[in-house]
Amino acid sequence: MEQLCWESWDCSPGQEKLWDELSILVNVGNFFTLESVFVAPRKGIYSFNFHVIKVYQSQTIQVNLMLNGKPVISAFAGDKDVTREAATNGVLLYLDKEDKVYLKLEKGNLVGGWQYSTFSGFLVFPL
Repeated sequence: MEQLCWESWDCSPGQEKLWDELSILVNVGNFFTLESVFVAPRKGIYSFNFHVIKVYQSQTIQVNLMLNGKPVISAFAGDKDVTREAATNGVLLYLDKEDKVYLKLEKGNLVGGWQYSTFSGFLVFPL
């Protein structure tokens, strides 16, 4: 992985962490690491969703959901006429044991918006 940003409010493009350890609300089984990387505990079909808020006009953000270092899906928020806007997306993925899923901020920053943003992942069907 590329360089991580350890303070959520200080994320810059290319850094692969959006939330710090204090932002993890539910982590049954401890499958989210302290760096907010989801590590699959077993082979199966998993659901992932994210909602990332940008809070400044004249800013565009792009967020990628990454699987083992490769982008799977993206979301954008870039309306110049609104102050707050969400970049959101979701996907079902086939994962092998120990596959890693995380978010990467590709463009923009999350200054002021990280506390309104979420990332979730869970097993739908074990294989």
